[in-house]
Amino acid sequence: MIFFSTQSSSQVIGGVEILSPTGLAILTIGIFFTVGVPLTMILKGKKD
Repeated sequence: MIFFSTQSSSQVIGGVEILSPTGLAILTIGIFFTVGVPLTMILKGKKD
C-alpha cells in the first residue's frame, strides 16, 4: 500500500454505512471476536 498525504487525499473515499446489512455484519463479527472469543477461552479454558 502506498499512502500520500496531500490535501485532496485527506478525504475519506468509500466506506461502509454502519446501518447497512454489510455494516451490521462487520460490526457483529467484530463484537464476536473482541468479546466472544476471549470470554469463551476464559470460561472453557484448560482444565487441570
